[in-house]
Amino acid sequence: MSTGSAGAYPWVLTDVSLVVKKHDLDPDVITERLGLHPSEAWAPGVDRWNPGGDTDGVWLLQHDEHVARDFSVQLDATLRAAEGCAPVLDALKAEGYKVMLAVYGFTDHDGQLSFSADDMARIARLKIPLRLVPNLNAR
Repeated sequence: MSTGSAGAYPWVLTDVSLVVKKHDLDPDVITERLGLHPSEAWAPGVDRWNPGGDTDGVWLLQHDEHVARDFSVQLDATLRAAEGCAPVLDALKAEGYKVMLAVYGFTDHDGQLSFSADDMARIARLKIPLRLVPNLNAR
């Protein structure tokens, strides 16, 4: 991961997650269907930390600095997991589940995050959205 243009810095403390959401999601059912154990999962309901926010149930498989500090390694691990259950992800989408690949990390206004052409092709083959969630808080 290069810094690209002068003054630009890479994102830090990244994590890459395969996320499944739905208003009536049962985390145990998703775990069984995908054959993967989530990093986190919760049933639908009011979030005590964000009472007016999203109430969907969430199932996520997260690869963060505990897996590797290198973003490309985190991304590859998540993509390998998603590719291994791609037909099930397609079925879940057909049933109204929201499925996405989410990338979180700390950055500044000039921050850059690099994806290889191969990574983008792998994401495209999965037919799931890529959601970038930069945190611009000073670190």
